[in-house]
Amino acid sequence: MEINVENKFNGTENYVTKNILECVKFWNREGLTAFENNKNGEWGDKSTQELALSTTYDDFVLHMLLCDCNVFCNSKFSKESGDKYECGRTRSHVWVHLNDERIFMFFVK
Repeated sequence: MEINVENKFNGTENYVTKNILECVKFWNREGLTAFENNKNGEWGDKSTQELALSTTYDDFVLHMLLCDCNVFCNSKFSKESGDKYECGRTRSHVWVHLNDERIFMFFVK
């Protein structure tokens, strides 16, 4: 299973968009290892370890990706860009909006 991307972004890549997509690559490469190592207490903190123990892999990586998206959507670059970046999650996917239009939707398949 990996995080898939529905990409509707047609602008110039920037700090926010580039780093969010890099995070997807990271979680696709390291997600299962991070999930297992959090479950057995080797990685993470109490919060991520409890998350790994109480949820599925899909939910774990989407939660972690949402944390990453929040960092970049609320970054100094984002705030000074004149654009409005937002992100959130429903049960099955994480979304990123730019100026009230969805540019990315991420889901595990």
